[in-house]
Formats: sequence, C-alpha cells, structure tokens
Amino acid sequence: MRNANCPLCGDAFREGPGYLVEGARKFPKQRRWWPGRFLICSGCYGFGYDAETGTLNADHMREMDGARWYRVVGRGEQMPPVPCAACGRPFIRNADPLLKRPTCSPTCSTDLTRSRNGNQGSGQPCETCGEQITTGRADSRYCGSACRQKAYRQRVSNA
Repeated sequence: MRNANCPLCGDAFREGPGYLVEGARKFPKQRRWWPGRFLICSGCYGFGYDAETGTLNADHMREMDGARWYRVVGRGEQMPPVPCAACGRPFIRNADPLLKRPTCSPTCSTDLTRSRNGNQGSGQPCETCGEQITTGRADSRYCGSACRQKAYRQRVSNA
C-alpha cells in the first residue's frame, strides 16, 4: 500500500481508514506551499475537526511542520470508508459525483491509469532504435530515456 505514513504526524497508518483531504505541503528548503490531495490519519483529522459542532478547528490546529489541510475531498455529505481503486486502502471522503474512481494518492492514480491501458505501452516501434515499446504509457514514442535523449540530441544537432 502507498503512503505508509501520515504527512502531518509522521505516524504509520493503523488498521482504520484515513481521510482524503485537500491541503498543501511544504517541502524542505522551500518557502512555497504546494497544493494537493493527501491521506491523513484519523487522529490528525480528529485533532482538526470538532465533532460536537461539526466544524473545523482553527488553522493552526490543522497544520504541522510540512503539511496543512483545509477540508475533506468532495462536495456532499461524508461517506462511509471506500477502498482505493488502485491499492485497496480504505479512506473516507465526501460524496461527489465527479470522483468516479477515488484513489488515495497521485501515485495510485497513475498506477490505475497505467493498469487501464494494460501497462503494455503503445506496441509501436521506438522512433530511435526500432524496438517494440512494451511498457509505460499508451502513447509512448520511445522505449526508454536513453532513446529519448538520443532523439533529442539528433534534433538539436540538425536544427
């Protein structure tokens, strides 16, 4: 399973479901916050959400060193735990008709997309060496990074 640790507290996920939230991350030696979706543990969610009033706590209670979260993903009411479409990890999100194949991370989303095309590549010959492309995206033009670099160098020298 992906994302073994909660980005807020750093603890490993336990058996219970996580919460898929919209938030931002700040990576080491950078000033900018990068928006995104990530999975947090139920302890961090409980710390930032007041169950009695049904509202979110103050911003500083929903932020740790390298991550902060704003809300649970989705626009409707909270749903029961659903499994990730790629890895099977259960997580909680809000109901939203636009979230057709919910995944717990960008990595799982990429894996799901590649598995849908069979992870077979395009089946076409590589534009540089002529070998058949057997892995990666369905619209791949090169069999690997070495051939891609070789084609780039040829284009630059011809220009």
